[in-house]
Amino acid sequence: MMAMSRSDGPDRVHRLLLAGRPVLLVMSVLLSLVLAEMAVRIHRGSRPVSFHLVNSVYGQYDAQFGQRFLPHSKKVLSLVSNGRVVWCPGVVASANGDGLGGRSTLEDARKADYVILTTGDSVSHWKRSALTVPDVVESLLSQRTGLKVVNLNFARGTYGVLQMLTLAAEMYPTVKPHLVVVQFTSDDLTRGRWWTRETVVDARTRSQISPRPNGFDDPRITNDQDVVDERATEEWCQRQLTAPRQDGVVKDAVAYYHAYLRSKGIAFNLFSLTKSSLIESVWSGLFGRPFYSQTAFSLIPRVTAKEFLADPGYRDAVEKLTRFGVPLVLVHLSNKAELSVGRPFRGREAESIWTHLEKDLGTRIVTIAAMENRPATPPIIDLQPNNAHPNLDGIKFYGEYVTMVLEPRVKRQ
Repeated sequence: MMAMSRSDGPDRVHRLLLAGRPVLLVMSVLLSLVLAEMAVRIHRGSRPVSFHLVNSVYGQYDAQFGQRFLPHSKKVLSLVSNGRVVWCPGVVASANGDGLGGRSTLEDARKADYVILTTGDSVSHWKRSALTVPDVVESLLSQRTGLKVVNLNFARGTYGVLQMLTLAAEMYPTVKPHLVVVQFTSDDLTRGRWWTRETVVDARTRSQISPRPNGFDDPRITNDQDVVDERATEEWCQRQLTAPRQDGVVKDAVAYYHAYLRSKGIAFNLFSLTKSSLIESVWSGLFGRPFYSQTAFSLIPRVTAKEFLADPGYRDAVEKLTRFGVPLVLVHLSNKAELSVGRPFRGREAESIWTHLEKDLGTRIVTIAAMENRPATPPIIDLQPNNAHPNLDGIKFYGEYVTMVLEPRVKRQ
């Protein structure tokens, strides 16, 4: 038997070290992922469990537009967090006699010198001190032009651009406005179509949303928008802010909400072995949709640019608006972060949709960043930490911005 040379020992150790490096690298990566997963779960578990409680279902089913509002209906909101009522904003949305979100009616429009049809999302439908953004625009334009301007508010909460254009195209022949205004946020560009309904399941009134008009019986795609209890009035909410303990309304709502999350398979489980909070967090952040399933609470369906352009309703709306010769203004409403950095936040899909909108509709989208003269931004424009929607100063700010965009057109008319 040949004797091993002295150099064989160090060489063997060196070879073993080289062979072990990939193993160490893999183990280091796995350990990092485990630690990251733990950190995400701990962070998620530390967040308050919050939901909205309303005393009635505000948005009703509409096969054509996804949602409509009953005349003189309203949405009274309460915020429940960790089993306690923590915020009472009161009436955050309401409908007039025509089921429109602003104060002006179709009868008002028939007597006006200049009529605007405005559609948009919840920023335009949201109400503080009985004012919406279109209401502010209406008042300011009337004051500055000397005309009787009526701005009909057709906005819907969580509407996307697809449904905004459909509503504008279909309502134009009825309203015959002088101008159509589409007010949208960056997030609205990739929102798909949806439908809402009021129903009763197991003796509980439900406010449901579905990405298909006939999909409400499929629990995988149907979600509850709010928890509903007719006892949750504005007066009740104010009393609960200082109540020493939960009452029956809160207890029932909390019990239902947790049972709902469990039934959907989306209740948070710190020790889950089948789902990764890290993957879910990264995926939803990048693509705006859940990794595991389309069953997240109040999930709004999302579309890619390809899906947006292939939507039959989009092509139909563009064709009708173009054929009608509708004077159309697309106004981008920047959120607080976008106002801070001075530009809209648009991902790849939203950027592509933005470009096609301008090309297909033959108009440039108005942004506050591109304005030479712009309104001063108030120190606080939203309702955080409770809600990202505009406060009264925010509504007046957006109203001033849109008025500055529209005033030259109204004067020319």
